[in-house]
Amino acid sequence: MSLTTPAPRHAVVIGGSLAGLCAARVLADHVESVTVVDRDDFPAGPAVRKGLPQAHHLHVLIPAGQSALDLLFPGVIAGLHEYGAVPVAAPTEVLYLSPTGWRDRFPATHRLVGASRELIDWALRRRLVQDGRVRFRTGHEVVGLVPARGAQAVGGVLLRGRSPGSAPEELAADLVVDASGRASHATEWLDQLGYGRPEESRVESGLAYASRRYSLPEGATGGWKNILLMPKAPEVRRGGVLFPIENGRWMVTLGGLGGDVPPTDEQGFLEFARGLRSTVLYEAIRNGTPDSPVHGYRRTANHRRHYEAMPRWPDGFLVTGDAACTFNPVYGQGMTVAAQAAVLLDRHLRAHPGTFGRAAQAAVARCSEAPWRIATGADLRFPTTVGPRLGRAAQLANRYLDRTSDVANRDGYVARALADVLYLVAPPAALFRPGVALRVLRGRRGPVLQSPPAA
Repeated sequence: MSLTTPAPRHAVVIGGSLAGLCAARVLADHVESVTVVDRDDFPAGPAVRKGLPQAHHLHVLIPAGQSALDLLFPGVIAGLHEYGAVPVAAPTEVLYLSPTGWRDRFPATHRLVGASRELIDWALRRRLVQDGRVRFRTGHEVVGLVPARGAQAVGGVLLRGRSPGSAPEELAADLVVDASGRASHATEWLDQLGYGRPEESRVESGLAYASRRYSLPEGATGGWKNILLMPKAPEVRRGGVLFPIENGRWMVTLGGLGGDVPPTDEQGFLEFARGLRSTVLYEAIRNGTPDSPVHGYRRTANHRRHYEAMPRWPDGFLVTGDAACTFNPVYGQGMTVAAQAAVLLDRHLRAHPGTFGRAAQAAVARCSEAPWRIATGADLRFPTTVGPRLGRAAQLANRYLDRTSDVANRDGYVARALADVLYLVAPPAALFRPGVALRVLRGRRGPVLQSPPAA
């Protein structure tokens, strides 16, 4: 008689943000029921909630993220457009000032989605609310893991209500996913169960940013749907972006490095925008109508917890999303990596029904490898960044990438290859393929634009 692992019946997801919603969608196909636990009471419609303060800031849904979300929630991207999300053709509708100058206007090769974070999360949550296999336990927080009896595994979570005097209670589960974000307590929980703590990597650029929503007069952006002005360190340490979101509004995010912190008062915010490398963004918003307060944000470190390398790991437990690896938000990778990790989790559960452990955690870690290299490699170029110094090989690679960015300003072929990598459609190695490398090294040049191209 062969022994088989009983099929899991119940899964718990800690955290109802995008990473948790994606994980819940996958788990619903592999267990009888899923419970999503979150500290907040979710709003009925798209609205910023206390537990997701970064929703006040810009979120760009890049092509790889769109593909992953459409695999998990078929038709959700089309649904976002029905709810008012704005399609942005890249690079055609993007006015881009790179560190080395203005980028020429090339035919569209990708599509971006202009939507607020609260709209994206609501669209996913709405799908799950309609799924009878998924329920939400709001107004509760997870305060610990419950070990499974007689096994090196997790058997549930310890819950506590947010109301004063609430007593802890156990919620049994065959599978537990921690998607609770940057504030995750998984390291402490694992240590309490005797598994120890993971090694951690951290790269901190010192980026601080501030965001505000606007309604803009007709024609204020000069026909551009996205204006992106990059810093040019060390001379200019500030940058800014203007991006459309639903309901005819625009999101403006300003960032500064090395102590050049964007103010959160109205006049200071506008003056900071006027001090960018070009006044084009300032001119677009100076006569606009503010649609929100100015919100500041400074938690921008790249932070990776190496759970996949721990000597011991409990079965039935997984850490995903920002709880496992966070990126500097300026590169727009977080939502995409969370969705891609859920796709990999689904593949793992189909190949290994009923369980996940070290192999699933390793798959999540692999999903973060390329985005981590992109984000930390870019941040480590700044002299104010705190982190491991780049070796000789990495320095040479960065020089090549700087040249790639410069050539991309005038060469549409190189611009597309670079966008494929930054949008996580292709791996970083794609920039070193002969067809790209030859053009980069030759430095094929069109006219150098001294002023913004015409829309």
